[in-house]
Amino acid sequence: MSTVNRQWLFRDFVEPDELPGPNNFEMVEGERPEITAGQILVRVILLGTSPAQRMYISAEREFHIVVEKGEVMQGRAIGEVIESQHADYEVGDVIQAGMSWQDYVVLSPDETDEHGKHVVEIEKFENPTRPLTTTLGLFGQLGCSAWVSMIEIAQVKAGDSVLISAAAGGVGSIACQLARVQGAKRVVGIAGGPDKTQWLLDKGLCDAAIDYKNENLAEAIPREFPDDIDVFLDNVGGETLDLALKHIAVGGRLAICGSISTEYQRPRPPGPTHYYNLIYRRARMEGFFVFDYLERWPEFIAQMQTWYQEGKLQLTDHVFDGLEHAPEALGSLFSGGNTGGCVIRVSPDPVSLPALD
Repeated sequence: MSTVNRQWLFRDFVEPDELPGPNNFEMVEGERPEITAGQILVRVILLGTSPAQRMYISAEREFHIVVEKGEVMQGRAIGEVIESQHADYEVGDVIQAGMSWQDYVVLSPDETDEHGKHVVEIEKFENPTRPLTTTLGLFGQLGCSAWVSMIEIAQVKAGDSVLISAAAGGVGSIACQLARVQGAKRVVGIAGGPDKTQWLLDKGLCDAAIDYKNENLAEAIPREFPDDIDVFLDNVGGETLDLALKHIAVGGRLAICGSISTEYQRPRPPGPTHYYNLIYRRARMEGFFVFDYLERWPEFIAQMQTWYQEGKLQLTDHVFDGLEHAPEALGSLFSGGNTGGCVIRVSPDPVSLPALD
């Protein structure tokens, strides 16, 4: 096992009109860290990505983690305990926690802040399986976000017509599948470019797909929904949200997961003009933070594992192989360079883990 510890340090703020990438970071190398009493040393296996991480390294940081210049970039990760001086953790344990962009991380499970809250919340997997990418994707944060949007908030039911923006992304690609499981009669995905829309069709995630880069959304949405939209999952905001509001059905439900197309614009663009349909169509629009449902994640994941075993769900991970690709992977969330859940593989899964059936 290597004794070199590579780290991606945050170097320069990402500007509102800039895509995050290598220019915002600097890779340095040092020795693998050592631990003291009460600590564990973790080999990072996988790093998750999220549009929220852009805000970590923006000058304007609302509602998000703050990474200071010169610090190691932060993110949710999966890792294996390789040394332990803590009674609750053994060598070989596979865990999930907020970690950082490096090969090895030292965690102090008992450390608390001034309010008595744990600085790092650690989840230890009881029966992990390979590939561990599922713990960040279908059976992790992305899958739980899709569950909350489709089942808890939008309450998709048999016969619904469903529209999903950023359908070729991590949350969107799982939400398409959950809509089908719930009995939706028609699922339409919006994605950018012919490759992504074809991917949605080839994977069987959607009945139809709209290419927002090459089609007129104002024409395409009513074409695909002549009887209006029962459920809309919004991952992008802006014009797409406004048009969904324009064509929302009576009793329609809109789940707001993200606003990646407008969140980083400065000055902020005006809000939707068709919001009055929330009144006229007796519709409901609700946003959420998936971590508000953290205590229920095991419930969501158990059911999705059952559906996966029954062949109702499939994996849609997009893996960037190597820590050196971490900035590129983060940037792909904003450039459209990924399909499915975007994961960075830092090191191999433990070979001792059983394979997912």
